[in-house]
Order: sequence, then structure tokens, then C-alpha cells
Amino acid sequence: MSQPTPPSPPQFADPKSAKAQAKADKAYRKANRPFYKKKRFILLAVIALIVIIVIATSGGGESSSSSSSSDGGSSSTGSGSSEKAVGLNQAARDGKFEFTVTGQDCSKNTIGEAPLSKTAQGTFCLVSLTVKNIGDKAQLLDASSQKALDAAGNEYSADSSAAMYLGDTNTFLNQLNPGSTVNGQIAYDVPVGTQLTKLELHDSPFSGGVTVNLG
Repeated sequence: MSQPTPPSPPQFADPKSAKAQAKADKAYRKANRPFYKKKRFILLAVIALIVIIVIATSGGGESSSSSSSSDGGSSSTGSGSSEKAVGLNQAARDGKFEFTVTGQDCSKNTIGEAPLSKTAQGTFCLVSLTVKNIGDKAQLLDASSQKALDAAGNEYSADSSAAMYLGDTNTFLNQLNPGSTVNGQIAYDVPVGTQLTKLELHDSPFSGGVTVNLG
């Protein structure tokens, strides 16, 4: 008569092996976690959101745009529209900045002096202006925020790199403190024969803007 086979002894997992497996599982889950749940992505998204909010609110308490004549006339709310525009040598306000455009020169196709000179694809229109910070906080003046238009409504961006050839960096990324005033030029590279008729000036990329007629 055969003897019954005794039961196998219970198998106990090696604690070290189980811990290593758990660690490996955790590492796998972390590596395969969706990108939008990763801490680095979340941190970058938060930073980007903060930057957008800061830029959008850079106009502060002076966010509304207004224009006024240089002879002390009444001011009115402006949003870059020609109905609210002012002319040459008249003050035009947008946010923390007061702009006074004094003229334009579209006769040059090269600016600077050799070897530091730049030739336009068409011709350069150089707009001369004065900018004053009328707010209570520092504000960045950036030529790239200033748009120019011709009689047909074509819009032109400033040639920001032209500042180094003009020897005039007053309008290029210049941080103006409250009460500070600068005189400078903004260059626009436009087709030959183009005459700019108006400017749309801004104290920041997201401000309403104010229009200045150049004619």
C-alpha cells in the first residue's frame, strides 16, 4: 500500500525580491505616465500661464487707451481707430506711454555707415517720435509693438534690427521708468514708393493702441 504524498511546503516570497519587483513596477508606471500628468509638464504649463498673465496685465491701471492734443485739449478713449486719431506733433496716449510723432523720412534704402550698414528690401521709412512714461511703474518700450499702415491699409512691422545700424536703441526694448522721456526713430522696410499714412502705437503687445495720422 503506497504512502500518501505529503503536501508541498508553502512557498514564501523573498522579501527582497518582492521589494525589487514593486520598485520596478513603480518605475514602469512613472515612465509610462501620460505626458500631461508629469510634474515637469505641469510646472512648465504653470510658468507659461503666469508669463501670459503678466504680459496681458502689463498695462496695469493704465490699461485704457486715450489720445490728447499737445496744446492741452481734452482727451478721449482710443483703440487704434482713425476716428480717435491725432496728428503729427500731437500727444497720443496708450496705457503708460504718451507718444508724440514728429515726422517720417522714406528717402533712404540704406541706413548706417559701412561696414555697419543695412540695405532695405525696398526702402526704409524712418519715423521720429518722443515717448514718455506717464504711468507709475516701469514699462518696456518695444519697436516691434508699433505698426505702420499705408493708404491702402497694408500693415507693416518695424524692422527691430535696424536700431543697431541707426545707432539709436531708444525704441528697442527700452525699459522706461515713470516720468522718463526718450527721443528715437523706428524703421519700417516698405516697398519703394510707399508712403506711410498712419501709425498704430502700443505700450505693450496686447494694449488697445492709439492711431497717429502722418499726413
